[in-house]
Amino acid sequence: MKSKDYILEFNKVLKGLNEYTFDINAAFLSTIEGAAVQQADAQVQLQLVQYDKLYELMFHLTGSVLCECDVCLEEFNLPVDAEYKLLIKVSEAENYDDDEIIYITDKVIEYDLSSYLYDSLMLAVPQRRVCEMSGTKQCNKEVIAKLEQLNQPLEDEETEDTNPTWDKLKNMFNNSFCKNIM
Repeated sequence: MKSKDYILEFNKVLKGLNEYTFDINAAFLSTIEGAAVQQADAQVQLQLVQYDKLYELMFHLTGSVLCECDVCLEEFNLPVDAEYKLLIKVSEAENYDDDEIIYITDKVIEYDLSSYLYDSLMLAVPQRRVCEMSGTKQCNKEVIAKLEQLNQPLEDEETEDTNPTWDKLKNMFNNSFCKNIM
């Protein structure tokens, strides 16, 4: 689903520097199918410089994303701050195989930035997310205590009896191995 708020219209872009602001929030994320995050409060400042047949886009993403802590499973606001660059080049053919430049024909009058903005947001969110990354929140102490309790070995596991038959076989292997080396 396209949202007109995230469409870059090339016929409205002036030569030189152009500036835009995009909001990334729950409404924006609801338009993304299969979005990994559902709530965010972020802004993207876009500086677009138009050259003859080239558009240079510089994105600065700031704000926060509502995440679930990987340790205690509580939600917290994770601050994000990232910068990205994108080039759009007008050429005779579209879709050259290039990861750094998007090629379009001169017949293309608009470009949807939604997927690029979402991808940029997801790249700004680290894979491991813990409450301490918020800068203000700590992990839930009750959950941490319960995890530590569950992580302790049981008394029966510590005094594990060994099987004498296996011990003799291990000794035979070790003794024969040592004799072969000498």
